Amino acid sequence: MNHSGILCLIGAKIMEKTNWAENKEQREKEAMEEHERLHKLFKENRFAFELERKRAIEKIINSARTEQEKEKLRALQSGWDNRLKNAGTKHNRFIMAQTMFWDHFNNVWTPAIQELNTVLNGIKDQEQ
Repeated sequence: MNHSGILCLIGAKIMEKTNWAENKEQREKEAMEEHERLHKLFKENRFAFELERKRAIEKIINSARTEQEKEKLRALQSGWDNRLKNAGTKHNRFIMAQTMFWDHFNNVWTPAIQELNTVLNGIKDQEQ
């Protein structure tokens, strides 16, 4: 299956799950509560925070469907951790994280979102 076919399947799954918007406020509330909990843990016990962070990352990685996806996510996380570990100061880590995020956003996410938009608009046009 080509890249467009995969994006078409993703778009179809997204359209199937329209009730995600209905629970938005509850999810936002839960996310804010979790953020506050982690922030407090970060301030009070950095070691416990780091263990919690690693558990959360593992949980996300283990949710991948294939071993290949899991390996790719682990490599991505390892690269992220190594770059930030060698950054030195807190300010440098922030600048590096910000740079890595926007680079990934502009070079990976935006093109994929644009392609998905094109695919979904093509489906919409065919239905009319």
